[in-house]
Amino acid sequence: MAAEQRYKQAKTDAERLAALEQMLSTVPKHKGTEKIQMDIKRRMARLREAGESAAKGPKRGGGGVNFSIAKEGAGQVVLIGPPNSGKSSILGFFTKAQVEIAEYPYTTRKLQPGMMHFQNTQIQLVDTPAISAEMFETWMTSVIRSADYVLLVVDLMSETILDDLELIKLKLKEHKIELKREVAERFDADGNAYLPAMIVGTHLELEGAKGNLEALRDLYGKELDIFSLSLKSGEGAERFAEDIYGRLKVVRVYTKRAGKPADLNDPVVLRKGSTVEDFARDIHKDLLANLKYARIWSKTKFDGQRVPRDYVFEDEDICELHG
Repeated sequence: MAAEQRYKQAKTDAERLAALEQMLSTVPKHKGTEKIQMDIKRRMARLREAGESAAKGPKRGGGGVNFSIAKEGAGQVVLIGPPNSGKSSILGFFTKAQVEIAEYPYTTRKLQPGMMHFQNTQIQLVDTPAISAEMFETWMTSVIRSADYVLLVVDLMSETILDDLELIKLKLKEHKIELKREVAERFDADGNAYLPAMIVGTHLELEGAKGNLEALRDLYGKELDIFSLSLKSGEGAERFAEDIYGRLKVVRVYTKRAGKPADLNDPVVLRKGSTVEDFARDIHKDLLANLKYARIWSKTKFDGQRVPRDYVFEDEDICELHG
């Protein structure tokens, strides 16, 4: 009700979208609220479409600005940071996205998505325009607020790294966004958004970078985890995708038909804590309506163990539904 009131009092589309995101996060997820959830999602889609049209404006060269990116894969991870921090390099290294990388600042002027592989699933990375004292694209607020995870990317060799971090924290706070290591509730009654995030330090291969990394951990390690990597030497890069996957707090569940082998190539990705009911609903609502029980093949269960509808999945469980 508080979010609904904020929506009615909002003066801008960004404020309306933030209120709708809060409403969607607080609505209980069950069959009785499906119509409410769909109505909120439709209103969010209309606002994003309107914002995208407004943001594009007159076309120049490569076209306009994307106001939002549809989520794909196991989760949407948004990269933010100061100019020349290495965001675009990370996107280009871990995905097949064609990115423009240059030594001068503000190369990225629009949202740029790419898909990063982790085993048999993919994670969506989204590069964003740089944040500085002179530049903060206000439409980025809704992009950041709707992300599943945020990477605050910094150059470990930058002389202004501490000023950059404090500036970005201040800019986000002005737009009611706070980055945290762990998040229990994403939105509060005042419309503040709390997003799971970590700092990513780049250029680890350069002399002095590891010393700067330790200083950064002393100053910010209590607030956020700090991941470091070098895209030139590969240090840290080999465990980047796995680390991000773990932070998304999702599980992969494989489908299986009775008497047939499981499909291990295309898992259903669900939030941690999801149940057999959630799995059936994700596949098709008719499956949920007719569901009686399920059989599970798991690392901690015996093969084919019968489980109830409220069984909570572990990562890489195999599930066979029975109506």
